[in-house]
Amino acid sequence: MKTNRIIYSGLEELKPYFLSFNELYDICLDGDYEPWYGMGYWDNTFIPFFIVQDNKVIANVSVSPMVMVLQGQSHSVLQISAVMTHPSFRNQGLSRYLIDHVMDHFQGQFELLYLFANAEVLDFYPKFGFVRLDESRYSLKDLSELEPVNSDWRKLSTQVSGDKKLLERFSKAHRLLSKTLSFEPNPCLTTYHFILQFENSLYYSEKRDCLIIMEFDEEELNIYDVFSDRLYRLEELIPSLVNKQMQEVNFFFVPDTDFGGKLEVEKYPFDDDAFYIYPEHKKDIFMENFVFPITSHY
Repeated sequence: MKTNRIIYSGLEELKPYFLSFNELYDICLDGDYEPWYGMGYWDNTFIPFFIVQDNKVIANVSVSPMVMVLQGQSHSVLQISAVMTHPSFRNQGLSRYLIDHVMDHFQGQFELLYLFANAEVLDFYPKFGFVRLDESRYSLKDLSELEPVNSDWRKLSTQVSGDKKLLERFSKAHRLLSKTLSFEPNPCLTTYHFILQFENSLYYSEKRDCLIIMEFDEEELNIYDVFSDRLYRLEELIPSLVNKQMQEVNFFFVPDTDFGGKLEVEKYPFDDDAFYIYPEHKKDIFMENFVFPITSHY
């Protein structure tokens, strides 16, 4: 690597370069970390490894240590994300250099590494030994026996002090989303989704003391995550979320129930969010059908 390029890592080393880093994120991934970063939710569990040239961030690979709970067993895993190179510095091997650097740095510290890749780079990650696993889609299309019930779900706002406190509480402590495949609470990652990904999709029920990330129209409901420190059953929650016109409920995680045999499960290759793991032999720990919760993605 050229001598006028320096590799930095970690949140503290990022702070002097945050504006440049955020500009790179906007250019490469059409995003803006500022609202989340500015509120102080970015912590040392989201670790950037970035290259600076002439006081400008030109490439990055971020990593996140996490604890995955798979069928009751805890696994120490590392997620790779925010792989980006400024357009003026592409085709110089910078992403490859950083991924090699990260894999060497964390060698032997985690059971597996994983990442999600878009359609443009599906051939890139196998060069490092990553293998792709196709995830599945979970849908409930027979709603004939569901009787909608009145509910007190209300939309939350990250700009309202009381709502913000609720979001902070749920980010720090909540039951596992799924006994089949879930992750231990991670406030940094959870607030990333609350602030940047699903700001307009947060709903709270005081009666149930439960938070749901969901999107819906008259005919379809998408449930992305459920946060509660109480025991809950999806069979009991769903009737409070649907209306008589609704025809389909989609789950972006593995439900712990099959709704009396009505849950439909099918392999569904997500080419724009393809799932890769390393090393290859770790693919054997996963069941035939699974999906990583969408809120486990950076």
